[in-house]
Amino acid sequence: MPGFRPSRQLAALVLGFLALIAALDSALADERILNFGSTIVVARDGTLTVTEKITVTAEGRDIRRGIYRDIPLTFEDANGREKKAGFELKEVLRDGSPEPHTVKRASGGVRIYIGSEDLFLQSGTYTYTLSYETTRQIRFFDDHDEVYWNATGNEWIFPIDRAEARVILPLGERAYQWIAYTGSYGSKESSVTATQEDGGNSVLFKTTRGLGPREGLTVVVAMPKGAVAPPTSEQEAAYFLMDYRAEIIGSLGVLLVLAYYLVAWWQVGRDPPKGVIFPRFKAPDDLSPALANYVTKRGFGDGGWTALSAACLNLAVKGHMILEDLDGDLTLVRKPEAAGGPRGWKDLPKGEAAVKKWLGDRGERFTINKKNGSSVVTLGSRFRSAIEGESRSRYFKKNWGYVIPGGILSAVAVVALVAFGNLSDEQIGFLIPVFVIGIFLTVFSVNFGKMFRRSGNVVAKIAAVFMIFGFGMSILASAVPVIFSSSGGLPLLPVLAVVLVATNLLFYFLLGAPTALGRQVLDEIEGLKLYLSVAEKERMNMEGAPEMSPSHFETLLPYAVALGVEKPWSNAFQAWLLTAAGAAVAASYAPAWYSGHVFDTHNIAGSMKDVTSAMAGSFSTSLPAPKSSSSGFSGGGGFSGGGGGGGGGGGW
Repeated sequence: MPGFRPSRQLAALVLGFLALIAALDSALADERILNFGSTIVVARDGTLTVTEKITVTAEGRDIRRGIYRDIPLTFEDANGREKKAGFELKEVLRDGSPEPHTVKRASGGVRIYIGSEDLFLQSGTYTYTLSYETTRQIRFFDDHDEVYWNATGNEWIFPIDRAEARVILPLGERAYQWIAYTGSYGSKESSVTATQEDGGNSVLFKTTRGLGPREGLTVVVAMPKGAVAPPTSEQEAAYFLMDYRAEIIGSLGVLLVLAYYLVAWWQVGRDPPKGVIFPRFKAPDDLSPALANYVTKRGFGDGGWTALSAACLNLAVKGHMILEDLDGDLTLVRKPEAAGGPRGWKDLPKGEAAVKKWLGDRGERFTINKKNGSSVVTLGSRFRSAIEGESRSRYFKKNWGYVIPGGILSAVAVVALVAFGNLSDEQIGFLIPVFVIGIFLTVFSVNFGKMFRRSGNVVAKIAAVFMIFGFGMSILASAVPVIFSSSGGLPLLPVLAVVLVATNLLFYFLLGAPTALGRQVLDEIEGLKLYLSVAEKERMNMEGAPEMSPSHFETLLPYAVALGVEKPWSNAFQAWLLTAAGAAVAASYAPAWYSGHVFDTHNIAGSMKDVTSAMAGSFSTSLPAPKSSSSGFSGGGGFSGGGGGGGGGGGW
């Protein structure tokens, strides 16, 4: 069999050579557009019917399932304002047969994905056909009408071997001027041949060279003035609605929400008219100092610690306890019943009764510090529950239930904007985080504003201003580029989100109003505060004012603390001590309800301020630190890439 061996070797060599050729052919093959043919039919009403036939070579790299086509739909008018072109996809084919496709709205246009998510193409040549209609693409001038159309688009990632575009004018119209451009965006190169057809009714443009990636073919055809009917006033109105649909829907939504809240506020949120305010020399009947603070603040704005301090001070003044401050930590010392202290707590106001019972459950003494922070949390919770239990909806109503319809209307406005606002997918996806940011910023501002108002330290206020300014600037610096790149224009979504969120939260607070009883009590509290705030000399000139005395001073001191006027009230008492009572009485005055090194008989006002501030501070600073896991709340002429249409595409 010696003659068989050479034939066998030759066959192996031939097979190896063929395999090498196949490998080289595969390596040299690339994905490209073999031919891009576009037919643009101009109707009398200005509608363009565009048919694109795109023949591609697919090798499974970029073109795996099919191709995508980007078509811009925005343009600027003579005044630089952005307008929107109409678009309707009519047909999508692959090799003459209907092909699955998905249309997604992107910034300023649409992206059409041609192919199926689950179907991968074999390597080969495919011809895709797209047919669509678009409006508002004709340009009107004084002496002619014009089709200025970016036939292929300048954003294809593939080279284009051949491109052609045929522009067909309305029946009976002749093109009298035309030009075309090739190359990348802005290029004035014209590697094109142009041929009139059908007696000038159409013009066919063909490229004379291949186009590289991100190069395109743009054609311009002039026709006589009046060849295309300009938009009527009704069409202009419809175009206006199309251009500003999202803004109109969003604005109407905001106005609807605002109108609802104004009606709700008019019905339930307006405060009853104030009465006549005049100095009152005693506290309103059945109103404890803590309750006076709660009614004035319409709740516990600072967690209730000022009200709790006033309640403890009132218990001490009544003889139920002693406030002891010997080592810097406030200690509540319960007076034994057998030692002459008042018995029980059933006749006390509910808030003070809760404090006394809580203290009685813990023995004779309790020190307010970090070590006992969990117990202080319990005290605060029981105290607030006691106050709110007897007072909820009695003196004022928060009317928070009226916020629910407002929230629903806000949600309806957002749903309408998404459903009918012609938003891009990017804008819709951006809507949720914008609302989250809007809620965060509004809640942050409301709470920081409360802290700002409560702070009496000038340095702290200045620091707060700079902190808010820096925080706002950092948010703007990071958000504005994202907003503009996503929306492609005015930052509608952030504005809408902030306005809706702010409106709901604003009326969340504004809808609360005093009841008739609450308005009466507020007037009485304001009269008492007026009396507690005046100097001793002015107080003496008030008709019917009771004579100052240690007992009178101490009886009203808890109310002064609750209303934040303990300093002027203490100043008035000290002035009385030094004048009417005499220096000896002033030097000997010492409150029986307090024991500590802070009190100075020569500076009663300062001492009282230190005692009450230390008391409220002791409660708040003793609280355990929160867990991190907790939630808070054509002068320049034309160029390649100009005109309508355009875009580009790629494979997927």
